[in-house]
Amino acid sequence: MKALITGACGFVGTNLTLHLLGKGHQVIGADSLSRKGSELNLKSIMSQYPSFEFSAVEIEDLPSLIHRVKPEIVYHFAAQVAVTSSLESPKRDFMINGVGTFDVALAARDVGAPVVYTSTNKVFGDNVNKVPLRELDKRYDFDGALKEKGISEEFPIDAKHHTPYGCSKLVGDIYVREFGGVVNRCSCMYGRHQHGIMDQGWMSYFAINKVLGKPVTIYGDGKQIRDAVHADDVVRLLEMEGKALLSGTPDIKGEVFNVGGGYENTTSLLELCDMWQIKPSFGPWREADQKVFYCNVSKAERVLGWKPERGIRSGLDDLYAWTEKTLTKKE
Repeated sequence: MKALITGACGFVGTNLTLHLLGKGHQVIGADSLSRKGSELNLKSIMSQYPSFEFSAVEIEDLPSLIHRVKPEIVYHFAAQVAVTSSLESPKRDFMINGVGTFDVALAARDVGAPVVYTSTNKVFGDNVNKVPLRELDKRYDFDGALKEKGISEEFPIDAKHHTPYGCSKLVGDIYVREFGGVVNRCSCMYGRHQHGIMDQGWMSYFAINKVLGKPVTIYGDGKQIRDAVHADDVVRLLEMEGKALLSGTPDIKGEVFNVGGGYENTTSLLELCDMWQIKPSFGPWREADQKVFYCNVSKAERVLGWKPERGIRSGLDDLYAWTEKTLTKKE
């Protein structure tokens, strides 16, 4: 398989790149290296696979790269990933996530390469906060029909309020599917090679601050919960989707999958702080923050035979150990 991975030195991109290279596939990586930690991830990839084909390019240059290398499949992870940045610079957010993804999907269609895309739960907008919720001691949860089941792919996306990030990712989401690709609307992903910041990758960010002895600020009351899916499970799904798109079995062109750890792999911010013995401070709620989000992953299991295998406690131990080792090595 000849795969082009955009955002190849980001968190998901690095894990997939290493996995596919380890299986002997030809991988061409593309990344602007603008994200914190991306250069470290590139160094890690190159140390294991010195012949790795890599291009340092901006998202505007990806279509010409696709036409030049003619991959069999494109994994598109390059993105603007922070809700806060989208609020500050909505046009740039749209140019990267909306226009950039459209251009990638169009170029990939031109060369006959299907696209696998990572979207986000933010495409559901404020609808998620309109369903019945219940408040417990350390977490919120869904109540009623969604309790312990979560959000499925049929959950409505038409709401009166999205963040610009949610809007721009939805545009890419729609065009990738329109051109015959597959979309993954991801919940909280975590694992090795993640260099979390306050605005994205919160589990990694908490681990980094704990290791460095820095304070952690929670925006809101900390009872927000997410389902967490480990990078190993995400990579396994991405590989399954790539094989299905190239073989046509099962036919998943134009499909969307909600991807997360499911109810059994949920945690609140407060619960993670308790686990890692973090004493946080608190700030005001962030705009459009979802009090509860976890996925119903039954479609991925039904269609592809995929479901999360890495439990959250084991996965978080893995994340913390990798973070501690990486920061110690940097020092």
